[in-house]
Amino acid sequence: MNLVKKIPIGDKFPDIINCIIEIPKGTSAKYEYNEQYNTFQLARCLYSSMIYTASYGFIPQTHALDNDPLDIIVYNNIPIQTGALVEVRPIAALDMTDNGDKDFKVVAVPVSHVKEYHTLKDLESHWVSTTLNFFSHYKDLEDKVVKVGGWLSKARTKKIILEAHSRYNAKTDKQLL
Repeated sequence: MNLVKKIPIGDKFPDIINCIIEIPKGTSAKYEYNEQYNTFQLARCLYSSMIYTASYGFIPQTHALDNDPLDIIVYNNIPIQTGALVEVRPIAALDMTDNGDKDFKVVAVPVSHVKEYHTLKDLESHWVSTTLNFFSHYKDLEDKVVKVGGWLSKARTKKIILEAHSRYNAKTDKQLL
């Protein structure tokens, strides 16, 4: 089963969406879902001594501007394992450009979380600044250019999700013709 195509984005999207975790919080290993083989593979290890500040993955049935599924950062106090399906509530996004491609990172919290988080301001401020620093510098030693434009609102984030889902549907429709 192809996780990008077969896992639904969610019945209540863009308010509540599904995501698939690729990278658990606290590691420097970069795992990516390989659609061709339907498995997770080690893409690389970060060149720096930095670690992912949150579990990281993708939103199924989306097509981002970098031609991959839309990226997601899941704020949670414990690591979520690779391959886990998590129902989340998007609350913000990081405006980022990676090697010239727009590469938004949606920030979300699991709906099962004990505490209700509604906006980025509800999250621990140190985590917010650490995460911004991580994505600003995690590729510095790889000779890749990353530009971070800052945090986007929940309303803008939902629009990004809707647009990525529309691009996915348009791409899927073209493949059916």
